[in-house]
Amino acid sequence: MPNHKIPLVVLTAILVFLVSGCTSLTSVPPEVEIPPTDPEDPQPPATPPVLSTLRGIIEFEGIGDYTPSATVHIGPHQITTRDGRFTVPELEPGKYAVRITADHFHTYDGNVTIASESVMLEVTMQIKYTPEEMELAARLVHAEAAGEPILGQIAVAASVLNRLADPRYPDTLKGIIMQTVEVNGKLYYQYSPVLDGRIWELVPETQPEAFAASLEVVYAAIAGEDPSEGATGFYNPDKVSPTSWVTQQPRTVKIGNHQFFM
Repeated sequence: MPNHKIPLVVLTAILVFLVSGCTSLTSVPPEVEIPPTDPEDPQPPATPPVLSTLRGIIEFEGIGDYTPSATVHIGPHQITTRDGRFTVPELEPGKYAVRITADHFHTYDGNVTIASESVMLEVTMQIKYTPEEMELAARLVHAEAAGEPILGQIAVAASVLNRLADPRYPDTLKGIIMQTVEVNGKLYYQYSPVLDGRIWELVPETQPEAFAASLEVVYAAIAGEDPSEGATGFYNPDKVSPTSWVTQQPRTVKIGNHQFFM
C-alpha cells in the first residue's frame, strides 16, 4: 500500500506544476504606464497649410474704357482698387464670400473657392442707370455746358450725380434731371434746359459725334472725376440776380462760366 502512494504524490505535484505554468502563460500582463509629456520637450512642428493667392479683374459695364475705384471684400480682407485689379495673398484653401462695391454700380455678391496656389477671379459690374437715364444725362450736359471747357462739362455731370447721395433730391438719375419744384404755386424744373426744352435739341441719331462727346463726359463723372468738388448745383453769375437764392449757397469752385455750389 505505501509503495502505491509515493508515485501518486509525485504525479499530483507534476499536474499542479503544469496547471500553474499554463495559467501564467495565459494571464494578462500588467498595464504599462506612459510617462506624461514634458511641455518643455520640443514637439515636431505641425505642417502649415498651403497658402494661395487670389487675383481679380473687374470690368465696369456701360462707361466705356473708364475704370472707377471699387472696394473688394473677401472673407476678412478688404481691398480698394483704382484700376480694376486686385490681389489677395496668403489665403488658406476654402470657400470665400466676395462682395464688390463701386459708386453708380450694382453691388456684386458671389463666392470663390480657393483650391490651388493661384486663382483668378473675373467680375463684371453692372451700371445702375438705364440707357434712357444715360441719354438724358448726356443731353443735359450738352445743353448746359457744350461751350464750357472739358473740366466744366465734367463738373456739371458730377454735380448732377452728387445729388444722388443727397437726401434733398430724388434717388434716381432720371428723377433728378426731371425734378420739379413749386414756386408760388407753379412748378418749375430744376434745370433750365429741361424747363425751356433745350435738352431735346441734341438728337443722337443726327448728331452722333456731339452725343458721343457728351456721353464721354458722363462716363468720366461716373468713374469718379469731380472737378466741382462735391457740388450739387451750378449757375452762371452773369445771368443770375445777385439776390437770387443760389448766390446764398456755399460755393465750391468756378469753372468757365459756371459757379458751383453745395
